[in-house]
Amino acid sequence: MRLLTDREYLGLTVPFMLSTMTQPLMGAVNTAVMGQLPDPKYIAAVSLGAILFNNLYWLFGFLRVSTTGYAAQAHGAADQRLSMLAFFKPLVLATIVSLLCIVLQRPIVDCYLGMIGAAAEVNDLCRAYYYILIWGAPMVLFNYVALGWLMGQTRVRASVFMQVSMNVLNMALSIFFVFYLHMDIMGVALATLLSQIYGGVLGAYLIYLYGDFDYKGLPWGELLDWRQFIGMLQVNANLMIRTACLLTVNNIIAAVGASLGTVVLAANAVLLQLKDIMSYLIDGMANGAAIFSGKAVGSKDKQLFDETIKMTYKWLLALALFLMGGYYLTSAHCIRLFTSIQEVIVMAQAYELYVLFYPVCAGVGMVLYGVFCGATRTAPVRNMMLIALLVFYLLQYFLVPLWGNAGLWLALLGFMLTQSIVLTTYLKGLIKEIFI
Repeated sequence: MRLLTDREYLGLTVPFMLSTMTQPLMGAVNTAVMGQLPDPKYIAAVSLGAILFNNLYWLFGFLRVSTTGYAAQAHGAADQRLSMLAFFKPLVLATIVSLLCIVLQRPIVDCYLGMIGAAAEVNDLCRAYYYILIWGAPMVLFNYVALGWLMGQTRVRASVFMQVSMNVLNMALSIFFVFYLHMDIMGVALATLLSQIYGGVLGAYLIYLYGDFDYKGLPWGELLDWRQFIGMLQVNANLMIRTACLLTVNNIIAAVGASLGTVVLAANAVLLQLKDIMSYLIDGMANGAAIFSGKAVGSKDKQLFDETIKMTYKWLLALALFLMGGYYLTSAHCIRLFTSIQEVIVMAQAYELYVLFYPVCAGVGMVLYGVFCGATRTAPVRNMMLIALLVFYLLQYFLVPLWGNAGLWLALLGFMLTQSIVLTTYLKGLIKEIFI
């Protein structure tokens, strides 16, 4: 039993915050690169393509989240056998899912674009983007598992280097292919694919370097034990439901934006990139909270768990104030970094204020999501997201006809705020279930 210090907490969470921020920066660079081209159809197409791949990959984001939780618990219990299982079990599932993504690539994109209903020229560009990037699916899902395991084992430098180097490579290649080789949207797609391949190779090397697995003694009986696999799938099924709800919201936002015109769709893409930068910084803090809570559960240390909650709330408040202040001072400049198209700039500025309140509405829900996942108690996460989805649907149903795009943004903020409120109500029950 011991106190968790600020230095120890920040020493783990700050690197994760900085590394996860490179993920939205990668998307931000792709959006900004497309935004410098003369027609808003390019930025709209990349936005739709990004949402499509979010639909595919975020649905299986549990491969990283739950792997982090199980690996952290194995680390807290100092159990090498559990550590191996924490990596290899989700790897089997990642392999199956990635192959299905490739086999079903055509019906997936046809269904998605048919549902969104964007302009024909936007759809054509989106298809070109998608048919290149889909081949990176095996690398992406392998990286989810590798990154989750490295994070759970508190291999901070390795996981940070893996994320940062891959995303920086993507940004550099995007700029080179578009501005120097004039490859337009194909260049952005190729840059992302090459960075995904690089990330997969690097992830495999880091697992080999830090895994120290006894491959000859791999417990195949436990690895293929359907009862244990069902237990893992139950945890992951809740996270899949959570992600499906999140993706439903993203698709509604895209569809409503498309129905309001290509300029609105492009403007929302810019504002959503700014929102994502905030989101991923908070998500980095959630990753740290997941690791500390996982270690607390694995070692049965209630004091460490309580200290994790207190420390997370304290530094979340500081982060939220920092993000809101920084955004308030720089939002106008940031919008112009993303696009030089005046009509898109004007439209984005009309709705930029809604992004300011995102950290207040979303922060608590996001960090508690990390806590619950680290404890591998995901039923409350599922319930929370189902309630939040209902709130979002009702808000956008009534507000969009009244206020258009402003109503859509209000519905998004209501969606995030509901998550924070509901998950807070579950926290006391989680503590009681695990430690009392």
